[in-house]
Amino acid sequence: MNEQEQRVRDYYEKLSLPQERLERLVNIESHEVNESSSNGFLTQLSALRARFQRSNTKHWNTTIGIASICFVVLTLSYFFSNGHYSNEHTQRTLREVAMNHTTRLEPEFRGESLAMLDNSMQQLPFTLSLPSNIDTEYKLIGSRYCSLSGELAAHVRLKHTESGKPLSLFVTSNGAALEDVQTQQTTLEGIDVELWREGGLFFALAQRS
Repeated sequence: MNEQEQRVRDYYEKLSLPQERLERLVNIESHEVNESSSNGFLTQLSALRARFQRSNTKHWNTTIGIASICFVVLTLSYFFSNGHYSNEHTQRTLREVAMNHTTRLEPEFRGESLAMLDNSMQQLPFTLSLPSNIDTEYKLIGSRYCSLSGELAAHVRLKHTESGKPLSLFVTSNGAALEDVQTQQTTLEGIDVELWREGGLFFALAQRS
């Protein structure tokens, strides 16, 4: 190293910043770096959160929409299928009652009172009784076993005391096989048919119009 280079080196070595100023510059630069990094991180984090919320909201709304549509479809399907089955079951029972009335099969058991008929029909899982709308204007002829919508039933034959008009009364237990059958009155091929429930039993009445 020559003399000139040595003088330049000595000159710069004597140059220095006050300690307070140096620390302030270092702190400022460090704060700027940290703040810049922090702001960048927070900005990225906020952007990611907003993006997730938008994506999650769209997904949630789509899920809710699909679930709502499925619920409505299933509810309507259940309602219409059950309603259709109930109506068809009722119509089938009405036709069965009308057909049994028109066949006019002879009674298997005869008696002057309902108690005598009930005592004769030991296979019935219920006590044979008359509904409240059958009054003293009708006279008992007899009864026989029959089936009503798959349930063991009693077909009780009566006739009007004045006109002699025959009437068929069907009595069975109000079991699960008939729970879908609706209470109804209608006319099928000139036969008036009525279905109803009373006192824990299921009744069906049929007679000519």
